[in-house]
Amino acid sequence: MRKQLYRRIFLWVLLILSLVLLIKLIPTLTSSNTIRADDFVRFWAGAKLTLGGENPFDPTNINRLQAEAGMAISGEEITSIILNPPWAISFFLPFGLLSYPLSRLIWLLVSIILVVICSSLLWYYYKGLPNQKWIAWVAVIIFAPTISVLEKGQIAPIVLLSIVGFIYFVEYRHNDLAAGAFLALATIKPQIAYIFGLAVLIWVIQQRRWLVFVGAGVTTILLTLLPMILNPSIIPQYLSAMQTYQTAEWATPTFGSYLRFFLFGTNAIWPQFLPVVFGVLWFMFYWHRHARCWSWVERLPALLLVSLLTAPYAWTYDYVILLPAVIQATVWLIKERKSWSTYVLVGVFVGISILDLALHIKQSDFWFIWLAPAILIWYLLVRINNLRLKPAAIL
Repeated sequence: MRKQLYRRIFLWVLLILSLVLLIKLIPTLTSSNTIRADDFVRFWAGAKLTLGGENPFDPTNINRLQAEAGMAISGEEITSIILNPPWAISFFLPFGLLSYPLSRLIWLLVSIILVVICSSLLWYYYKGLPNQKWIAWVAVIIFAPTISVLEKGQIAPIVLLSIVGFIYFVEYRHNDLAAGAFLALATIKPQIAYIFGLAVLIWVIQQRRWLVFVGAGVTTILLTLLPMILNPSIIPQYLSAMQTYQTAEWATPTFGSYLRFFLFGTNAIWPQFLPVVFGVLWFMFYWHRHARCWSWVERLPALLLVSLLTAPYAWTYDYVILLPAVIQATVWLIKERKSWSTYVLVGVFVGISILDLALHIKQSDFWFIWLAPAILIWYLLVRINNLRLKPAAIL
């Protein structure tokens, strides 16, 4: 008890000192020379435009605010706009009230907090020992997509929170309304976890858990009404942007993109969605096999891994939603820590992350088609190592 008391005092002192240091560094950290414009600038700009009653999906408006934030604008580049649905802007409206550097710093802190909360909950879901929770945080920090999503200022942590929150309220609180509310957050980027969404749809219908739909619907409506009050034309503006924006030029590290760029041509859109067909077929087989003893906690990693493997559009920073697989595998590795194979698998995990970060220095995301299969294979090897199952019985 005395050791626990000393530990708590040490942690509180460390927290207070960290907050004081952060407050002292705020003037420096919020300088435009310190924080450069990155992917977050489009969300900040969209929020700022919405607050002013302007079109948040207009490239001209976005360009103007990106230049204001210090981003170099080239006439040859396609302006990146918010391609997420209008209700996604609701999350960023408070940031539109602030300067870009300050809003970017706050979003970084919010993203870190979301990742830490989700990691802690996942550690609990997969029955990790409470006194070893720090191992989960280390694994999450080592995972390259975590670093990438924090560096880019992207919104995938919200999708991660949506998935983890849904599991929490379904499995542990038995509150379908709240589960649906969290589920609605995933609709800001549905393509990266589409098999998870399909599983929820079939599960709700089969189990007659209609309150999940109610919670998701009400939350989505409320999130949509907020920007509509400020800009009543935001939905037509979004639909118009989706019809005119040059999504065909996207070079994402997905199998669909490779089919278009190397086989069928960039003007052909349908190959982008061809892997989704295989993903759905896999899910039908997977659901048929496990539906009678369905456990969201147990099945979640496979659903997310195959979602990203076959997603029509995804970037490597979106892989932060694979933290359920990383945490589950980490718990398994700890249980088998006396085995030499455990250290090999840990080395492989670290190696994948280092390779990802090192190659990103000079290579664009398009060339990282190998990352999703590499993470999937690593996860399967860890599962085989832990359960001693045949590969055919894993997914």
